[in-house]
Amino acid sequence: MTLPRGLTVVVVLLSAAVTARAQAVREFTIDDAWGRDLVQFRTSAPLEEIVGTTNELTGLVRLDLAAVRGAGTQATFVVDLTTIKTGIEMRDGAVHKALGAPANKTATFKLVRVKTASADAVSPDTPVQIVAEGSFELHGITKTLEVPATITYVPKGGPFSKMRPGNFVRITSAFDIRLSDFKVDRTGPVLVLQVADTAHITLSALASDATREEAEAYRQNAIKYMGKARR
Repeated sequence: MTLPRGLTVVVVLLSAAVTARAQAVREFTIDDAWGRDLVQFRTSAPLEEIVGTTNELTGLVRLDLAAVRGAGTQATFVVDLTTIKTGIEMRDGAVHKALGAPANKTATFKLVRVKTASADAVSPDTPVQIVAEGSFELHGITKTLEVPATITYVPKGGPFSKMRPGNFVRITSAFDIRLSDFKVDRTGPVLVLQVADTAHITLSALASDATREEAEAYRQNAIKYMGKARR
């Protein structure tokens, strides 16, 4: 059956639009073999300041470059709680236990939607400020959080491409959680003086769309120069 000429044009245009939108959605992986990604928490209590840090951050980011707030934009971030270091080895174990790591090894943030964005579309090397609404799971408890973040799309071809393959999305964020909301134990006359109920969390990640082969070559370079890869 031959379609009328006008209908054929409409079908072609719709097909082109769907293809363009599909091409605008890019998938990026957070899994840096060199361990450059960072998650940190800080509590400021009356008698003690505790800072916990880990580079064990993994995740997946799907970004709709043409519509940041669109359904095509999705993300998941996973932190290995058992790798958090606070500067005192004995305290590290106590922190892991308090965060529920023996039963729930990871903390996870899963994007539900981008609530607001400073730009509708993403331009190369131009930061976009967003507010991300998502589910945050810690200690076996899941809460809905609104998290401010900055995302920057960095296309390959610049000086950094000599160090790491792929196009990139840089993600940074800083937000607070209440430890009591996640049943983190702070009972006792001394512990409340050492650990505040509010934990300030910062995240810095560089997600890449490198191919599997490119990512493996990058990992082998980490082994070559550092003696091992992050994992």
